[in-house]
Amino acid sequence: MSKDSIMEKPVAILGGGAIAQTEAADFALDGYEVRLYDLPEFAPRSLGEVLETRRIELGGVQSNPKNFMRSGVAEIALATTDISKALKGAGLVIVAVPGFGHEPIFEKMIPHLEDGQVVSIFPDNFGSLVLRNMMGERACTAEVIVGGWHSAPYGTRVSEPGTVNCTVREANQIYEAFPSKDGERFFGAMKDAPIFSGVSEFIRADTAIGVGMANANPLVHVPGSLLNVGAMEVSQVEDILAPKGQWNMYKHGMSPSVSRVQMAFYHEERRIMQALGLTMVPEYPDRQFFSKYSVMAPEYFIPFGVATLSGTIYGPNTIDDRYFTEDIPIGTVARYHFARALGVEVPVIKSMIDLGSIICERDFLSQGRSLEKMGLDGLDKEQMLRYLREGVKER
Repeated sequence: MSKDSIMEKPVAILGGGAIAQTEAADFALDGYEVRLYDLPEFAPRSLGEVLETRRIELGGVQSNPKNFMRSGVAEIALATTDISKALKGAGLVIVAVPGFGHEPIFEKMIPHLEDGQVVSIFPDNFGSLVLRNMMGERACTAEVIVGGWHSAPYGTRVSEPGTVNCTVREANQIYEAFPSKDGERFFGAMKDAPIFSGVSEFIRADTAIGVGMANANPLVHVPGSLLNVGAMEVSQVEDILAPKGQWNMYKHGMSPSVSRVQMAFYHEERRIMQALGLTMVPEYPDRQFFSKYSVMAPEYFIPFGVATLSGTIYGPNTIDDRYFTEDIPIGTVARYHFARALGVEVPVIKSMIDLGSIICERDFLSQGRSLEKMGLDGLDKEQMLRYLREGVKER
C-alpha cells in the first residue's frame, strides 16, 4: 500500500456520527492507523461501546459507479475523548461533524495542531474559513494545510454505535484549500485516501466559497423540508404516504411546485457567484430540478440505481433534523450574508431563513454562519478574493 509522508502517519478523525464512523472504518479496513475522537459531552452517546471495543462494522450496499465495496469489522487504534491523544503525531486530520459542530471541535483542536498536518473538512460548509479565522484569533502558528469538500463521501447511517450502513458512495467530489494557493498540496495529500474509492471524478472549486456553494444540501433540503413540514410531522403519527416513521423527502415531498422553489434558490446562488466573479461548479440545467431526485441524482450517480435516495434514506423526521438545523443556519444564512455584502437580491433564500426560523422557533439569521465568523466582514470584493486565494487580508 503506497502512501506519501502524510498518509504514512496516523489518521485522526474528529466526530462521532455516521460520517466519522464510516470514514474511520474505511481507513482502518484499508490498513491505516485510525484515531477516532468525539467531544466528551457527546461521545458516550455517539460512540458508546466503541470507546471500549474500538470496533466498527461497515456494511451496506455502498452503491457507486465503480461498483466498489469495502466491508467488515474494522479495528480502530484509538477511540477517545482526549483530543491531544488523537492529534499527536497525526498526519491527516479529518473533521466530520455537521456545520453547527465546527466551532466546538475547532476550539478543542487548535491548541494541538502540529506543523505539517493536513486538515480536511467533510463537508466544508465554509468551515475552512471559520477555522482559519479562529486560528488567527488565537494566535495559532502551526503550519498546516486546510481544505474542505462540498459533501461527505457517503450516504450512510448509524444503526447503533459501531455499526454503520453505507448505502451509497459519492460519485463526484468537489474540493479546495483555503487559501487556494495550497490547493495542489491539499489534493495531493488526499486524493488516494480509501474514503474516495468509489469516486469517479474530482473537481476543483473556485476558492473556498465555491466549495461551500457547491454543497447542494441547502438548495435541496431547505425548500424540500420547509414546504413539506406538515406532511412530515403528521407522518410520524399517522400512516400517510408511508408507514409511520418512514417519511422520505425525495419520495414523498418532491413535486413540481417544490422544484420551482429549489430552482429559484439555485439561480440566486448563481447570482452571488457571478457577483464575486467566481465560476460555479457544478452547473445544473433547469430540467434537472424536475426530477424526483432533483440535483442529487448526478451527485449520487449510480447507473440504474438512483432510486436509492428514495428507498433507504429516510427523513427528515423532525424539525431538529440537520436538514433544518444545519442547512438553514450554516449553508443558507452564509449565502444570504454573501449576497448582502455584494448587493445581490436573494428573496427566496431570505424567505427560507425567515420561514425556518418561525417553524423551528430559532433566530437562524443571528445564530448562523456570518461573515464575521468566516473572517470576511469589512472586506470588499477584491479584498475578499485576495484573501481567499492568497490568505492575505487587507482592509
